[in-house]
Order: sequence, then structure tokens, then C-alpha cells
Amino acid sequence: MSVLRVRLSFLLRLVVSVGLISLAISRLDFDNMMRFLGRADGALVAVTLVTVLVDRALMATRWILLFEALEVHVPRLRVVKIFFLSTFFGSFLPSGIGGEAVRAVSVSQLSSRAMESVASVVMDRVLGLLSMLLTGLLSLTIFYRVYPHPALLAVVTCLSIATIGSLVLVLSKPLHERLRVRFRKGAGRIANWSTKMVETLARYRERLDTLLLVLFVSIVVQLLRVLQAFLLSESMALEVGAIYFLCFIPPILVVTMLPISVGGWGTANVAYVALFSQVGMDPDGAFVLSILILALGVFGNLPGGFIYAWEGFAASERPAV
Repeated sequence: MSVLRVRLSFLLRLVVSVGLISLAISRLDFDNMMRFLGRADGALVAVTLVTVLVDRALMATRWILLFEALEVHVPRLRVVKIFFLSTFFGSFLPSGIGGEAVRAVSVSQLSSRAMESVASVVMDRVLGLLSMLLTGLLSLTIFYRVYPHPALLAVVTCLSIATIGSLVLVLSKPLHERLRVRFRKGAGRIANWSTKMVETLARYRERLDTLLLVLFVSIVVQLLRVLQAFLLSESMALEVGAIYFLCFIPPILVVTMLPISVGGWGTANVAYVALFSQVGMDPDGAFVLSILILALGVFGNLPGGFIYAWEGFAASERPAV
């Protein structure tokens, strides 16, 4: 992708974010939003911040499990630093996968195992998305009677099936064989790289125990995200039951991941207001809640900023022999 296209993509996404936020604010009561923000309970907010650090630690852990399953062994402290650096820079890079690219490149430089580094990031992305959808699917299936828009169940179900299908394809031996044969018939660097990537992903078939463990950790992370939203809601006395957070937060997280806005700003705000206002939450309070949730993401990425300010990208450099 050319530099011009990258800049235009970022500009369009910025326009979408600013436009959606401006539209939402124009239809809400700013003074009422400030009242909700002003009555937030400091103790509950502090507990929420702690859960953010816990979910970031779990995310780093699941990534470590994935590349160590491919027999890539690098100092874990360095890997944790790279993870936080990637989350920090991923907040600013125009691409929706900018943070993952930083991780893959940094670990490949540290370990000289580029294929394994990229494969671990790909699998981390797929399992992370699957955990969001499965959490939402489970909650919507159990509590669908209390949900005002059953159509969302169909959407989450379709997305879950598509993601599971993608994971099956990634691990499918027949597909690996077909792709391997096809790529080997090609010539050039891209065909060679593609062949090696297919062979690397195929190695995860032998580590299904690790994949299940990573999926479990990912689901715990999603439940922590639900808890964070609920705690912030309780801190402002928005008076909506925990069931709705369990149903709504996973689909909202998926919407946030769509590459149509900057960091989910705008899309997430509209989603919070649209969904939670249907179950009795004040729209002004729902918008404030969405802002605070997005701010939690910024808070969770701050350790990467401190690491970069202190030592730059030294964590990804190979030690001198």
C-alpha cells in the first residue's frame, strides 16, 4: 500500500470517527453528561484500572504461549516489553493491524524466526476474535429473552461460524497440502514465503492443547472487558443489569475492531448509545460510559509509552555476543 493510500485511509477513518462523535453529541445533553461523569465513584474506577492491567498481562501471556508452542524461545521480559510497545504504537498507526505488525517484526528481529513470529500473531488475532464472538454468542443464547433485538443473535452466530471456519481452515491438513503444492509450483520470494507460512501454521495442529488454553485465556480477557464496563456503569449509577453487559460488550468490541474508524472512536460510542439506551440506560450516561471505556484502552497502552520513552525499541534488539 502506498504512503498516499495509507494517509487517505487514515484521513477517512478520522473523518468517520469525528463525524460519528459529533453526531452523537449533537443529539445528547452535554450538561447531563458532565453530571454523570462528575458522580463517578473513585474507588470503583480504581478497581477498573487494575482489571485493565490484568487483562493486558493475560493478553501478553497468551501471545507468549503461542510462539513458544512453535519452539521460539526468547527472554519473556523482552517479549512483554514488545507487547506493550505494540499496543502503544498500535493506538496511533493508521492500519487496523499496526500493533500486530510491530509485534511480528520486533520478535522476528529478536529471534531471527520471522515465520514463527508472524504465525503466532495471526493465531493470536484469530483466537482473540473467536473469544469475543463465542462470549457474545453464549451470553445472547442464554439470555436472548431479555434482549430487545434478537437479530443480533443471528449476526453474532454468523460471525462466530465464519471465525470458527477460518480457524478450521488455518489448521486444516488437506488445505495445507493443497496450498503447499500450489505455492511450490510458483516462483519468487512471495511463493516461497507463502509456502513457509503455511507449513508454520500447520505446526499448530500438533499443539491443540495450547490453542485451547489460549482460547480460554482469551475468553477470560473478554469477561474482564465486560466487568470493566459494568464497574464503570455502577460507578456512575447507570442502573443497568450485568446481563446486558454480558450480551452487548462482546459485539461492541467486534464493532470497535472494524477498520472504519480510528481506534474504535465513534463506532463504539454510537454502539453503546444504540444498544444500552434500549434497555433503560440514559443515552447521555451511555455515551459517557463509552468514552470512559475507550479511555481505559488508552490507559492500558500507557506502559508501552513509558517503555518507549525509557529505552526505545531496545527490547527487540538482539543482545551483543
